Parts: sequence; C-alpha cells; structure tokens
Amino acid sequence: MSELAEEIEEMRKTNLYTPEKLHFIRRTRTEFEYKINSVSKNLKDFKEYIMFEKVLLKEIHGHNRRDKSIQSERKSSIEYKILRRIKNLYEIALQRFAHDFSLCLSYFKFCKQSNYINAASVAIQNMIKNCGQNPEVWQVAAAWYAQDRNDPNTALTVLNKGLTIHKDSQLLYTEAVKLELSVVKDDTFQDDITKRVCQRVETYVHFISDHVKDCNYFIEILNLLEGYSFTAPVQDLIIEKLLENYSDKEFVWHTLAQRERKKLENMSEEDIQLYGKNYILSCFDKYKEGLSKVPPSERSSLWSMYLDCLVDAQRENNGMPKIEKTDLLKSALEQASEEKYLPERYYMHWLELVTDEEALHILEKATVALPESIDLWKMRLRYATMTDRKSKVDEVFKQGVEKLNETSLPLWLTYIRYCGLLSDDRIRDIYEEGIKGPPEVSEVLKPKYIEWLAFMEGVEAARTKYNELANKQPFCKELHFTMSKLESTEFDHDYDAWARVHELACKQFGEEDVDVWINHILFYLHFHKIDNVGEKVQQICVEAERTLSPLLVSYFKEKYNKARFEH
Repeated sequence: MSELAEEIEEMRKTNLYTPEKLHFIRRTRTEFEYKINSVSKNLKDFKEYIMFEKVLLKEIHGHNRRDKSIQSERKSSIEYKILRRIKNLYEIALQRFAHDFSLCLSYFKFCKQSNYINAASVAIQNMIKNCGQNPEVWQVAAAWYAQDRNDPNTALTVLNKGLTIHKDSQLLYTEAVKLELSVVKDDTFQDDITKRVCQRVETYVHFISDHVKDCNYFIEILNLLEGYSFTAPVQDLIIEKLLENYSDKEFVWHTLAQRERKKLENMSEEDIQLYGKNYILSCFDKYKEGLSKVPPSERSSLWSMYLDCLVDAQRENNGMPKIEKTDLLKSALEQASEEKYLPERYYMHWLELVTDEEALHILEKATVALPESIDLWKMRLRYATMTDRKSKVDEVFKQGVEKLNETSLPLWLTYIRYCGLLSDDRIRDIYEEGIKGPPEVSEVLKPKYIEWLAFMEGVEAARTKYNELANKQPFCKELHFTMSKLESTEFDHDYDAWARVHELACKQFGEEDVDVWINHILFYLHFHKIDNVGEKVQQICVEAERTLSPLLVSYFKEKYNKARFEH
C-alpha cells in the first residue's frame, strides 16, 4: 500500500489524472489488495485487478505517446511500475491457480506483448506442465517456438509430444503438417528436403488414419496438401484411404471430382483446348462412379453436386463443344429424374434446354415426382396453355387442383385468365366451383367473382351474388371491401344497399377489426350525408367501442379522431 501511495503521488505530479480520478484509483486498488490478501482467495478478484491495471496502463501509454515534455520520462517510470505490478499479480495468482488454462494463456500473452521473453518461455513450460491435458496448449507452445523464437525443430518436437497425449487431436495434426510444409521454401526447393518432408507428412497421415475417424478431416488435409506438388504421393495415399474407408460418402466423391476440375485452373488457353476435355470428362466420371457406390441416403446430395458441376461447365472454357456439354447435362437430368433424385430447381433449368412440347412432357414427370410443388404445376399449366389444346389445359388444371388443394390458388387464377382470353362461357361455372374450395382459394375468388359479375352482367347481378356469399361461412372480409368499392363506382348510388355492406362487415368482423368500423363511419361522413349524420356516426362509435376487444378500443379512438379531423 505504501508503494501504491508513492505511485499515486507520481501520477498527481505528472498531471496524469484529476484529483477525483486519483481518489478513485487509490480506493479501487485498496479494495483489490484486501481481496487478494484475504484468507479465501478468488481467481475472479485477481483477474479483475489485473484488468483494472491493464486499463490504467493503456491510458498512460496513450498519454506517453502524445507527451513530448520532460514529464514523459516520469510517466514511463509509472508505466514500468504498473507493468511489474501486473506481472507480479499474475505470478501470485498462478501460485494458487496454476492449472487454470485461461489464466496461464493470459499471462503468456502479457509477457509476450510486454517483451518479457524469459518469462514468456517459463510461462510456456509451466503451461505445458500444468495444462497439458488441453490440446490448445501444445498449439500455443509450438507457435511460440516456430514464429517468435524461429525454432521450427523445437516446435515440431512440442507438437509430436502433444500428439503422444492427444492422438486424436485434429488441431495438432493440422499444425504439425503446416509446420512441416513451411520448411519448404522456393529458394530451397531441393529433393532431399522435399523427400524428407513428404515422408514425415506421410507418417502423420498414417497416424490420422489410425486415430481420427473423420472423412471430412482427411479431405481437409488433402486440400491443405493440394498446393504442394511434391506431396503427390501423400495425396494419393489419402485418396486411397478415402476410397478404402469412406467410399459411401457423397462428399468424398465430390472432392475427388473437383480435384480433376481444378487442374484446368492454371492451364493456358492452348493447353485447355488440347487436354481440357480429358480433365472435365474425368471430373464427370468421378461423379458417376460415386453415384453407383453411395447409398440412397447420400445419392440425392451427390446428384445435386454433379448437376451443379454440369451447369457450371456450360459457362466455362474447358475444351468441350457446347453442344456436347448440353447433351451430357440433358442426359444427366433425364437419369436423375428417372431415379427420383431431381430437385425442383433443376427441372426449371431443364426447360431452358428443350422445346415447348418436350417441356410439357418433362413437367408431367416433374409433377409426378414432386406433386406438391406449386411452381412446377404453374409451369406445367402455362406450357399446356401454349399448346392450343384446351383439353390438355383442362386435364392439367384438374390434376393440379386435386394435388395442391389449399395451395392451388395460382392454378385457379391462371385457368380463369386462360378461359377469359378464349371468351369461354364456363367462367361462371369455374368461379362457382372455386368458391366451394378451401378458404385459401375461396377467400380470393369470392371478391374476384363479384367483380367479374359486375363487369359482365351489371351491379345488380353482383349484389345478388354478394348477398348470397356474404352470409355463408367462412366469412370473407375482402368480399365486403370489394362490394363497397363497386357500390362507390356506381353513377346512381343505392345508399341502402351500400350501407348494408358496411353493417354486415361490422357484424362479422367488428370484434377484431378496427377498419370495418372506420370505413362505416367514413361512408356517412363522405358519401351518405343524411340529416342526422352526426347522431348516426356517434351511434356507430358507441357500437364499435362496445363490440371491439378492449385492447383495440384506444386504437379505434385514435383512428376515428384522425378521420374526423381530416373530414
């Protein structure tokens, strides 16, 4: 505490902090000192004390960089004292909590950042001794020797020792392989070095095969080695082990296929024209081989990968004529469809490659394979309308509605438009059938039906059908809005009929819908201006507040006041 008091005095003399801040620092440090010197020591107290001192250090360091005066030397002295205090706090804490990895790692990083090289080396040794059960310790230690001490041999020794304890650690195997590869530089690309590195990496691969049962990790190592041509024998070994142990995994075959495709990336234009076709065909062959070997559960995903590759190949310069690539794609799409593994998006792509007549045949197969796809049924109906065969359109529409049921609305709308273009006299019957369907269909078709009737036969026909539909469940709010709109467009308004529309809307939807009441009020304020309009509006307001759920009453009042103000 005496030392802290001297330091506070130094801070005051150098004008680092205000008196209030200095008082806060003194009080906080005193509290922490009592805590860490109590009988029952708590690691949390040490960490908070260290963090407090680190914040002070950062602030003083910032002052130091800006201060060009003589006082900067005194500030550097304070900075050094805080550094020593943080180091001492770490060391005291580690005497009691030596096995806490986060504390050990934090101390090591502090020493490294503060350039306490010897202390950092000791911290690494203690961390290995006390926390060696954590694979990350060995990774941190190896990085210290390889990067900070420029001693890759010691780093490899550390990693190998770690691997004797953690035989299944992917983290340590990856670090070891990377470190081995880092030895090979462009200016030291010698056969004896590459041969030795290759042998060591091969040894790691054998260990991985024995202790890590994860094909994705094998692929990760394979991708890591891909940029080092001298490791070709090791890459072949990994591929051999993948095919031996994981030939039933779709991603293995995708990886092998893409390796063939990547060979085109660094080839010249001339070489691509000469040899590119061989590599891309080899890529396709890997996918085909995989499809013959993976189980059904993996086949769908592999088919998607293969088809994506075929689609991408259409746009790439890979030495193959476009027509040949298109034929391969069409053949693969046909096969995937026959095997019931073709997703919806590929059917859409397939349509771009064929004639309209062929497209209709493809879409027929598509809707059999994926009967719940709205987009495929819409596309099939659209192509059917393009054939000028009304019987075919009727057939597709009927099948689609039966399969889609409550999601069939797009088919109804397309079919009605098609019949309208043909001036088909069955449109009334189509609407009548549609409004008997599920709510998802009928609620849209009902208002469209009365709009059509008003246009074709006049508003009286629309009123008659509206009166019939409006009182049948399930009730349709949009039906009332549409009828009100039709009434508003009439030259000679039938205010009684129009008023009944609003009254019925309020009766059916007035408990949960504010708008039906507002529309009813606006009808009298803007259109039906009877003598006692104010009394009528007030009557509607009373009825609305009585009918609406309590949570909506205030919202209704807000909208009503706004409507009255605008009026």
